[in-house]
Amino acid sequence: MDRVSSEEGGTVNTVDTGSEALLVVDDLVKWFPLTRGIIFKKHIGDVKAVDGVSFRVKKGETHGLVGESGCGKSTTGRAILRLHEPTSGHVFFEGRDVIAMSKKEMRAVRRDMQIIFQDPYASLNPRMTVRDIITEPLVIHQIGDNKARKDKAKELLEVVGLNPEHANRYPHQFSGGQRQRIGVARALALDPKLIIADEPVSALDVSIQAQLVNLLMDIQQEYGIAFLFIAHDLAVVRHMASHVSVMYLGHIMETGTRDQIYGAPQHPYTQALLSAVPVADRVVERNRERIVLEGDLPSPAEPPSGCVFRTRCWKAEEICAVETPELKDMGGGQMVACHFPETRSVLTVSGASTA
Repeated sequence: MDRVSSEEGGTVNTVDTGSEALLVVDDLVKWFPLTRGIIFKKHIGDVKAVDGVSFRVKKGETHGLVGESGCGKSTTGRAILRLHEPTSGHVFFEGRDVIAMSKKEMRAVRRDMQIIFQDPYASLNPRMTVRDIITEPLVIHQIGDNKARKDKAKELLEVVGLNPEHANRYPHQFSGGQRQRIGVARALALDPKLIIADEPVSALDVSIQAQLVNLLMDIQQEYGIAFLFIAHDLAVVRHMASHVSVMYLGHIMETGTRDQIYGAPQHPYTQALLSAVPVADRVVERNRERIVLEGDLPSPAEPPSGCVFRTRCWKAEEICAVETPELKDMGGGQMVACHFPETRSVLTVSGASTA
């Protein structure tokens, strides 16, 4: 990655991201220390939740981050916003390194980077009205007077499909889907350029999921906001994202366009994930090949040597235990971290596509 050498205290804090890249995540690491003892704590290890993650999000696009539960997706999103302070690495937002910023500088950048949390029940303060929840970011950043903030709350409630007259109600008076719409409205209050959507539909019913995904797509089209869409549901990501990164045990296994990942996956883990996605066509569903992974997900406190996926991979050989595969460009921007990448269609049987 080409960096501009504008340094302060030996830390590179800018990067040439080009005209399209809004967010560049470069070798991001977040380890949580393991300690023993109460008074005299002893460091005995680390939980390697995120271990060298790199990807980029273009302006106005949706980039999907997918993987099993516990793979480090949500930690990655929070580390980008510095809700978890990263252990190392770089996060460039509009060319500036977020990790190297002071608290004052970070406060200004937070206006352009917002988050939608996974749990619509825990993410809203039960003691605050909907109006207060939506206008809280405006109050914190001292934007507008009281009347302007109330008008903004009314406008945003209409944008997310809620009745502006409900602004005086409290979160417990709404359903889960409505609460998540309130969370979306709060994320939009500061007119951000990037929203990190941390599994925003996983706690909702299927019909409500579709409504919320369509709402986010409409918002993106109208406001030009970029999304980092974190999810474990590959069907939802396929509908929402133009580019996808597949994550396993703190590492990016494969990244590329939606058509590359879903149409021609090359990493065994990506192929296994896609083979588990239900298909509406009964004939295709009955005849297509399924890949069942053996063994349990390793602990991030003691990840396997070499390739972290090797303990569950049917293609693993001796080199996989010795050498960690790097993300290599397989053509067209499709990056794969595997010693033995191979295109294998798992959503197509006998030429019948499920797309």
